[in-house]
Amino acid sequence: MKRIAEFIVKNRLIFFVLFVAIVAYCIYGVTRVKVEYEITSYLPDGTDTKKAIKIMDEEFAAFGSATILIKDIDAAAADELAGQIKAIEGVMNFGFTSDSENYKDGKALFSITYIGDSNDKTAVAAYNKTLKIIEDSGYKFSVPTPLVSSYADTLAHEVFIILILAAVVIIAVLLLTSKSFAEVMVFPAVFAVAAVMNMGTNYWLGKISFVSNTVCIILQLALAIDYAIILCHRFTEEKDKNPTDPQAALTSALAKAIPEIASSSLTTVSGLVALMFMQLGLGFDLGMVLAKSIICSLVTVFLLMPCLLMWASKLMDRTRHRSFIPKITRLGVGVIKARYVILSVFVVLFGVCAWLSQTINYCYSQNSIDTSRPSAAMIAQRETEKTFGASNMFVILLPKDTDPEVQRDVADKVEEIGDSLITSSLGWATISLPSTTDENKSYHLTDSMTYADFADMTGINRTTSRLLFSLYASVAVGYVGGAELESYAVPLEDLLDYVFGNPSIVDMAGEGLAAYKDTLEYGKTQLVGKNHYRLVFGLNAPVEGKKTFELIERLTSEVKAIAPDAIFAGASMSAYDLNGSFKTDNLLITLLTIAFIFIILAITFRSWGIPIMLVAVIQGAIFINFTIPVMLGNNLFFFVYLIASAIQMGATIDYAILMTNRYINSNARTQKEAVIGAMTAAFPTILTSGTIMSVASFLVGFMTSDPLIASMGMTLGFGTVISIVGVLFVLPTLLYVLGPLLKKTVIGRKKKAKDLITPNPSLPIYKH
Repeated sequence: MKRIAEFIVKNRLIFFVLFVAIVAYCIYGVTRVKVEYEITSYLPDGTDTKKAIKIMDEEFAAFGSATILIKDIDAAAADELAGQIKAIEGVMNFGFTSDSENYKDGKALFSITYIGDSNDKTAVAAYNKTLKIIEDSGYKFSVPTPLVSSYADTLAHEVFIILILAAVVIIAVLLLTSKSFAEVMVFPAVFAVAAVMNMGTNYWLGKISFVSNTVCIILQLALAIDYAIILCHRFTEEKDKNPTDPQAALTSALAKAIPEIASSSLTTVSGLVALMFMQLGLGFDLGMVLAKSIICSLVTVFLLMPCLLMWASKLMDRTRHRSFIPKITRLGVGVIKARYVILSVFVVLFGVCAWLSQTINYCYSQNSIDTSRPSAAMIAQRETEKTFGASNMFVILLPKDTDPEVQRDVADKVEEIGDSLITSSLGWATISLPSTTDENKSYHLTDSMTYADFADMTGINRTTSRLLFSLYASVAVGYVGGAELESYAVPLEDLLDYVFGNPSIVDMAGEGLAAYKDTLEYGKTQLVGKNHYRLVFGLNAPVEGKKTFELIERLTSEVKAIAPDAIFAGASMSAYDLNGSFKTDNLLITLLTIAFIFIILAITFRSWGIPIMLVAVIQGAIFINFTIPVMLGNNLFFFVYLIASAIQMGATIDYAILMTNRYINSNARTQKEAVIGAMTAAFPTILTSGTIMSVASFLVGFMTSDPLIASMGMTLGFGTVISIVGVLFVLPTLLYVLGPLLKKTVIGRKKKAKDLITPNPSLPIYKH
């Protein structure tokens, strides 16, 4: 290791120039990173939701839509306002009437579909004009579902503010825990370079999730700042031994720091790698980006920081100061005295919280998350649901060769099972066009009809209808005439396609036929794809929950008995699929994280007992952490549980490892002195790292408007604090009480033992 350190220190200027080039490239890469905001896109390929999303993206036109809630408006004014909006160029579909279910208790719910998607200039202009008309009318309104969202810009602004506040707090913490004021100047430079490297290399991944894009820079700061602190403190220690040769001191410090930092990072990385085994691709995305951030931090500390430390060396000497960290010797004495009380409380909490944490009410839709800072859209959505009920769209895709009768059977079955929960039903084979001559008759677009039927439906005279059929037949089959034309039947959808594709024929048929044009065009784009039909249902039920999931299970079972190739989609189906993947991912991530960390610790300490003890302390902290939402009666987004538990185990167990190392390598005369000495020696690092981790997490939790990211921040913040308490109070008592047993768990009986215990020499503390 010394040769590697010598090479790095000797060539530090070359590495500096290399990092300048890398940073320039990564700054360019940052601007090219694509961000994915839909969690459903990370579902396993075999789920219905993932299949449906791919099909709908490829086969169906995307039209932007918006839902707007108008408050304190009378029926006449609502109709007048709706008329103004209908007249806006770019509004494609808006069927509001004050006598419908969209007007209740002085509130009007406008559901508007625009021509083009949310990126289309015409649609955006129409949406903005819609809002302007409503604003000018003077009515209060909210937007549960906006066409154009400022979500990405808002999130970016919030992260920027969080980073500034986190930087201020972290610098203050480092000033208190540092050995010289000048060394604090080095840390921001090292972190900035590592952060830019990680963000820029995200471009290599093609696309990252909005979760990774938002939290990774902050978590990287919290997780990896330790590495720079360790190297800096090693450098200070070595300079004290060799004050006349800072280069030699730096070489020695780097040689000692590399294995220490590398081994410390392994537990963190192992927790992140475990996430990458999730069925839900979001775990791989976040695990990959965060693990890469740790690697970028390691590379920066090992290769760039030596150059910066050499430049700052003299200034560090001139700005040395006494330690501001209080001694905790008395706390250590108190912990040892109260060891049996502390252990009893921990065992009880471990058992009770292990049980309570299994009763968490998980949610799978971001809009369902219980949060103290709901977004404007969430507030508007909940307000809308109180008056008008839930507006939950449910989609079924059927292959293009599905018989129209089967399509109608599927629609009927959904309405039968859903009963009063089904508020609307729309499918290509279920669209009915009313007869203009008989109000009791209607025709499906998939029905076949003769020219006489067509005349009855549209109101055009039979001569014109007969001529129309003969023109169609001449194109479709060559020629049909005479008596044969009397019985010649044509699918209505095909005939209308032909008519509206020939303007002169529309003019010949008259306005009666033109009335069907909008229905046909809208139905084609929304319900007919290249290879699939789409059936759309309105569901007045929560997006998720026991009853909703039971309804989906029954629908999927009975509908697929009619149409085995049916594919389901919608917000509820997405939540149902996420629930299914979570059950597997939860157990997998927990076992992998514990297994990875156990193996790493067993190799590090050459003991199978110490890993069990350390994992138990942090796992207990995890159980306590996830009892908080249960006690508060809040739900928890499923992904937050997976992420927070893996990071809490992987990152905060470093505090336990640090204290255990100090204990094992102690030169104290008695075991009590060894435990108290380990607490005192480990406290500054635990305080520094833990404060940074918890503050960064809480800032994310308090200042981010996105409920998923805010929930993750709060959970990680509380988890870090609870882990610190566990390491400072529970771990010392375990080290003191389990000393004799830990000695017997050494792997390989050959060890170099020291008799550190007086008067009982049978409990030595050994070096590994």
